[in-house]
Amino acid sequence: MCNVFLACEPLVGTRVTMTAPQRTKKEWAEFVRRLAEEHYPTADKIVLVLDNLNTHTLAALYEVFPVAQARRLCQRQQQATRA
Repeated sequence: MCNVFLACEPLVGTRVTMTAPQRTKKEWAEFVRRLAEEHYPTADKIVLVLDNLNTHTLAALYEVFPVAQARRLCQRQQQATRA
């Protein structure tokens, strides 16, 4: 069993995926980092539409990355939580 993270941009036809052995804050934070730094490095804002799983919080970025990096990542994120 594994966890699959998926980000999609349907109007452009882009999908980004990442598999992880578990579903933890660390894996989620790494996926957000990859989106921001590797796939969308020039984007001013990245909108995340998430479920309300307890690992899907911007606070997780501060638990995983150094403060300066976590702050940079958080400043570009906007969360829209879906139940």
